[in-house]
Amino acid sequence: MLRVLLSLCLVWFGVGVALADTATAPLVPQVLEAADRVPLNHAVRFLEDPQGRLTVADLQGRDVGWQAGGSGAFNQGYSSSVWWLHLQLRNDGDRVVERYLELSYAVLDYVDVHVYAGADALKTYQLGDLYPFHERPVDSRFFVLPLQWQPGQTLDVYYRIKTSSAVQAPLTLWRQDAFVRSENNSNIAQGLYYGAMVVIAVYNLLIFLVLLERSYLFYVGFVMSLPMFMAAVSGQGYRYLWPDAVAWNDHAIPFFLASAFMFAALFARRFLQVGKWSPLANKMLLVSAACAGTCGALAFAMPYYISIHLLVPLGLFVIILDMVVGVLALFHQVPNARYYLIAWSAFLVGALMFALNKLGVLPANFLTEYSMQMGSILEAVLLSFAMAERINVERKLRFEAQTEALQVTRRLNEELEQRVQERTLALEQANRKLEELSTTDQLTGLKNRRYLDTVLLEEWSRCKRYGRPLSVLLLDIDFFKKVNDEFGHQAGDVCLQQVAHRIMNSSRWPSDKVARYGGEEFCLVLPETDAEGAAVVAERIRAAVAEVPVSTDAGTLQVTVSLGTFSAVPGDQCSLEQMVHGADMALYASKENGRNRVTSSGQSDWRNVESLPVHKRT
Repeated sequence: MLRVLLSLCLVWFGVGVALADTATAPLVPQVLEAADRVPLNHAVRFLEDPQGRLTVADLQGRDVGWQAGGSGAFNQGYSSSVWWLHLQLRNDGDRVVERYLELSYAVLDYVDVHVYAGADALKTYQLGDLYPFHERPVDSRFFVLPLQWQPGQTLDVYYRIKTSSAVQAPLTLWRQDAFVRSENNSNIAQGLYYGAMVVIAVYNLLIFLVLLERSYLFYVGFVMSLPMFMAAVSGQGYRYLWPDAVAWNDHAIPFFLASAFMFAALFARRFLQVGKWSPLANKMLLVSAACAGTCGALAFAMPYYISIHLLVPLGLFVIILDMVVGVLALFHQVPNARYYLIAWSAFLVGALMFALNKLGVLPANFLTEYSMQMGSILEAVLLSFAMAERINVERKLRFEAQTEALQVTRRLNEELEQRVQERTLALEQANRKLEELSTTDQLTGLKNRRYLDTVLLEEWSRCKRYGRPLSVLLLDIDFFKKVNDEFGHQAGDVCLQQVAHRIMNSSRWPSDKVARYGGEEFCLVLPETDAEGAAVVAERIRAAVAEVPVSTDAGTLQVTVSLGTFSAVPGDQCSLEQMVHGADMALYASKENGRNRVTSSGQSDWRNVESLPVHKRT
């Protein structure tokens, strides 16, 4: 990393020396074929359009008051004006040249680009983070344009920028292969950063799940909010996580920034036990967390410009408050306060540089752009050490307390173990009861469709594996709608209950699986059963229902059922869906042939069962 930073510094210095020699020359950089990367900030001319009324036609060939951009990246801080940028790029070679023109600031709302060759308009692009990501001409987190020059050709590139974020426009001309390599290296570095933060968050989340100490949970929230904020600012989030969520992309930055400030205040209050030694500082931290949480919630309703102007000073206040609280905690000899101070010092420097860069005080460069990432990962690592040290201190104190009061601790442990066992047993019983309720039809007492789907798949897989027959039986109460219409739904419920009871009594319990299929339909899964066996079970059920009338408060009802079976050996030629559909078609045949009967079938009866229609039965 040190070697990379040194190389970047040398490159930056070299570019600065080269530009110093051409400060008075016309701002028309040559497209040098051998150069992998050419910063263009020195060649930028800019124009402020407060009313936003100018068009590119108004700017061509006229003296409209262009201003030189200087050696640094174009940066105007937060501004409500429209800003125009102008570049001229010339190809003095004798071959066609292709390059990428990169604007490396990902959170600009609207970036309209017009490319001209003399008076001829070559291309117009509409970019910005308020447009869908897939509309960009080059797949990049930044705004990248493909440009092509004919020999001796000069291109005029006009940028029109309108944004509620900070107005920054670092411009670079890339060889295409060099750009791809740079993107890959950047993605690797970003991946290492995000991966490290996720690992730290997961580690502390596991500790929270073990200890149930809320400071770890607040720390996890803080550690996860930082990389999500950085992903939103750097454009990685829009590229990889929410490329189609344009509206969310506009609110992600203030939301995650507010979350980071809120969790930071809550973590400091809990980790440093502020309530024990300073009620005033404790209250200030709570108020800061509440303000940050409110800003995060309002970020979806307020314009970005207002949200960020509220959050930047609030964030600086929270960071400084956390530092002051850390100093006071060290003065009050709070354990691990020194680790906390070192960690927050690193983050404070990075956050201050990042905030001042966004406000236009510091120039945009590698250090200011990535200062918060470098500070945040250092802060996260140091705080993780502090959290681990806290565990060791608490473990030591716990051991000393156990040594001083061994008998009391043993009794408490025994009581705790008994309570855990009681609660575990109660939880197991509750889970069993919940599982039973979730798979049981409350009206009939049979298993429900959810249970049936699971059993069907299990039995079909088992019979397929061992080459054993499987039968599916579907039955439907005849003219059940007439029962509800003439005798009422209460009588219909009694009818369903008694039919379900007779089905259970007629099945080969427990090998046969019985479930309510839906409405007045029931289904039986008959493992290790061929067509003949399925017909026997079906006929037994049919007879049990038809022989004895159903008694209800509305009177005695003569009820019959129609049944259909489908039997086969599961395999590639007979899927689970085919078996259920075959049983359904057999049931339909029973209905068509007079009801109160059994129709048995197999794969040979319904060769193309999936293409057969599903029929409505009554």
